[in-house]
Amino acid sequence: MAFGIDQLPTPRLVNEMQRLNLGRDKLFGRNLVIIFWVNTSQFLDEFRHRAPDFWDWREKIVQFETSNHLLYPYLEWLIAENSYLKMSGVMQVNRQVDIFLDQVYVSLQAQWRQQITDTSERSEREMQGVSASHRVSRIERMGVSLDDWDEPCYYEPVREELVSVTTTKTVTQKVDLSQAVRENCYSVILGAPGAGKTTLLRYLALHFAKAKRDNQEIVIVGEEKEELGKTLLPIFFRIADYAEKLKDQPELTLLEYLRQFYRQWETHFPGKVEIGTEVVGLLLDAMRQGQCLILLDGLDEVFDQKSRKQIVKRINQFVDEFATNKFLITSRIAGYYDVQLSSRFAEFTIEDMDSEHVERFLHRWCRTVEKAQQPDAGEEQWQRRGNEQAQDILQAIEDNEGVKRLTANPLLLSILALIHRNGERLPNRRVKLYELAVQTLTEDWQLSKKLPDTPKVVLKETEVVELLAPLAYWMHEEKPSGLLTQAEVEEKLAAKLAELNDAEPKSDSVRQAVAEFLRKVRETTGLFVERTPGVYGFMHLTFEEYFAARYIADNDQSEILQLIQKHLYEPRWNEPILLALGYYGIHFPTQVKKLVEKLFSNLKDYEPSLQYGKIKIKNPSSDNATLVYLKTESIGKSKEFEFQLQDLLFAGQVIAEVEVNNIIIRKKLIQKLIITCLFIDDEYEDDTTKQLLRLLRKIEAFYQKSEVIDILKEASHDLTLSEEIRIRAKTTILYVACGISVGLVDYVKEIVNQLEPSLFCSIRNLVQELGEEMSPALEASRQHYSKEADFQHNLTFLTAMSYVRKDKYDKAIEIFETITENLDSDLNAYIAWSLATCYQEKMNLIKQLTITKHVLKNLFDTLSRQLL
Repeated sequence: MAFGIDQLPTPRLVNEMQRLNLGRDKLFGRNLVIIFWVNTSQFLDEFRHRAPDFWDWREKIVQFETSNHLLYPYLEWLIAENSYLKMSGVMQVNRQVDIFLDQVYVSLQAQWRQQITDTSERSEREMQGVSASHRVSRIERMGVSLDDWDEPCYYEPVREELVSVTTTKTVTQKVDLSQAVRENCYSVILGAPGAGKTTLLRYLALHFAKAKRDNQEIVIVGEEKEELGKTLLPIFFRIADYAEKLKDQPELTLLEYLRQFYRQWETHFPGKVEIGTEVVGLLLDAMRQGQCLILLDGLDEVFDQKSRKQIVKRINQFVDEFATNKFLITSRIAGYYDVQLSSRFAEFTIEDMDSEHVERFLHRWCRTVEKAQQPDAGEEQWQRRGNEQAQDILQAIEDNEGVKRLTANPLLLSILALIHRNGERLPNRRVKLYELAVQTLTEDWQLSKKLPDTPKVVLKETEVVELLAPLAYWMHEEKPSGLLTQAEVEEKLAAKLAELNDAEPKSDSVRQAVAEFLRKVRETTGLFVERTPGVYGFMHLTFEEYFAARYIADNDQSEILQLIQKHLYEPRWNEPILLALGYYGIHFPTQVKKLVEKLFSNLKDYEPSLQYGKIKIKNPSSDNATLVYLKTESIGKSKEFEFQLQDLLFAGQVIAEVEVNNIIIRKKLIQKLIITCLFIDDEYEDDTTKQLLRLLRKIEAFYQKSEVIDILKEASHDLTLSEEIRIRAKTTILYVACGISVGLVDYVKEIVNQLEPSLFCSIRNLVQELGEEMSPALEASRQHYSKEADFQHNLTFLTAMSYVRKDKYDKAIEIFETITENLDSDLNAYIAWSLATCYQEKMNLIKQLTITKHVLKNLFDTLSRQLL
């Protein structure tokens, strides 16, 4: 049974009908019964016209009347719209395959952020504990013992008044997104660009529409038969589209926009001009009865703060009016907390894909592609070839640390899979990946088809960049919604084409060239697409950012600096700036030294020293957070200086992502980052400390030259530094080493050999905050290392320690218990200490007390031996 052929866009429809017509004999030779379900009888004429040979072989045409002539066409349209994985350009004309969303979708996890309010009753005596202790000490200072105080009033019972005390704290919990959908009526899904927010909403729209069509009471999806909750009627649209309408209609409510949005349905029912209004009536009735799942996508795409406040207010009003329905709204994390939805919305932040999710996605992807490309093969071949392809991609990812980091993002993983499938080698730089993706979506696939009209259809990558780069830069400045009208597109492209061809923007030749370019880029690349009739935008914000970066990078060095400084520290421009510098570093390596020197010119003013103790942060939660440190001013004298933290962090980001081959520039900056990280007056749970640690780890992984670890080793052996700083340096080495894999076993050996209580406590504090980022590398090394038994035990010990953190205590206990026997007593003391910590956090006090006795004995024995 084939659904939705009449819902395809015209270029795709033409192509599919041609394939159907030409493949008539092959299809009928397989002894199939084919049933096409279409929504209108008017489409039959188009079917007859576009596939005449196939049409001649038809048998019967049956027309069904539905009990609701609006509901079923609406649901079929929704199903057709969301059945395929949207890689826009990949899904356009003449692509390799169509990927069904159902066949590759992998349910991700999210962090559920909750505000917990606790109210308890306490006595006034408890509340005034400090003053009570003060009174006791005052009595004792008078020389009178409380035992001797025999005034009768002190023996009389005192009636205590109880006081209600309310405290609020933020807690997080990891949950499956399916659970979030099932258990919450109001949810906001937060995530990074390409994290899968829109795909999640499309998946929900698809399955709720199917369940509604099939009269199912509960929505059940996937091989694992996950429940998504009671079947509801899905309503799905983009918030950015509403924002665009608001520009011309400032008083437009979300409800009135909904009416306008669904009046487009009139085009699905020729001759029935009121049908769009009837569809709106159908949806409104369902909403009033609380029977809808309302999916609003892309709150983050409204970048203007004033506009976002207005839209959030309208959304909250809309939710109040239809509060008995279920709502899911998506947004990027950046900027959400500045203007957030009402407190009724539960907040879920999508987690990065872990190795298990990546592997599952790739196996599903490759099998689906194999099945689509080899339809005549059997299930066994599809499975075998799909597994081979998946293993090839996984091996390519494993061999390239830079690529591995990109796989956590579903969008980039999809592009990686597409590129590898096309026979290309995977890059290890994010900007190089985008560049290769653009090449793939423009020239490569079209040329690989070897069709007679390819030269007429295909766009050169240089042409695409020349025209889309300035357009993307202008859009990123002027169009925060990411959308612009056809007239605006044509005006901007005409100006650029006229400049390139020394012609008049309004000349016929330029206008024709603009129309031809728009048609080609829309139909053959999908990089720049028509969102709705007459409204355009990039297939994903990621590509708008990449082309804006190309515009910055393709200027003279002085102009690049001006463009960067114009938008420096604007959150919206962080990604384009880093991509621009990354592209410049790859393509102009000899020039990047001068550019970076000018960009970091103010860093020469930041000269912290190892000799002057702690570095403090002034206004840590502000964008203008300042580092306060001591610096020698004259012999024997030092003075307090200040430096903007964001300047240091930006420089670290650049070094971590841009190929800066000048070792002097690189090492000076690494030295400043390390001193700041070691001497900053904060613990591992502080955001600034985490940022610095992650930057050092990224730099080490990016260059693979051991520069970060070598400087940390010097600090760890510098006896002029305090023991606290030396221990912190050793702990930082372990965290950084977990980001490079190569040589990790040796670093583990060194750490374990130096283990003593202070170092152990430092590692324990580190893993409580960052253990999740350390476990994968330690696990991988433990699984693949099979040489000396002692080294294996060391790896197992630190792997177990990396799980001594919230929600992972059971895992830590399980691993520790595999090495509790046949080990030297030195390590046994720390194993017992770790187990005691785990049981304490699990509130197993009896087990904790039992183990604590062993801890104290083993630790005493260990310290005694070390002292001897």
